Amino acid sequence: MRNKLGFLIACSILLMPSALATDFVTKSNLTGFQLPKGALELTDDDFSEEMVEVLDETAASLNGKCQYHELLFWEGKPATIAAALNKAIPKDFKYKTLDVGETSDGGAYEQFVLTTPKMWVAGTWFQGEADVILAWCTVVKK
Repeated sequence: MRNKLGFLIACSILLMPSALATDFVTKSNLTGFQLPKGALELTDDDFSEEMVEVLDETAASLNGKCQYHELLFWEGKPATIAAALNKAIPKDFKYKTLDVGETSDGGAYEQFVLTTPKMWVAGTWFQGEADVILAWCTVVKK
């Protein structure tokens, strides 16, 4: 899994300058959460097969599969972006870290799940020195 994430991050970073964005967004289309300022929603074309695979593996570890997904990008201080996003997550969601580690380019990643009785969201948070990528999906039971 760690080798896949390293490769995935390297590919994602190489693709970022040419990524096709739909628009800056203030609210997640997937979860309905308010997003930190500067969130750029990327298109499905920017979702590499490896990124989809990582989300699918995370969903499978929950005995489910991804139904809908969203890819977001921010430029800025990762700690500030994370703090703003954490404040926006409704209190009824339970947060669980599944895996953390470093990427081959010196960044970090965290795989996680957010759950309520009605909704499960699997995600991976990637952060570099001055940017963040958040890939997440809603999980449905197999």
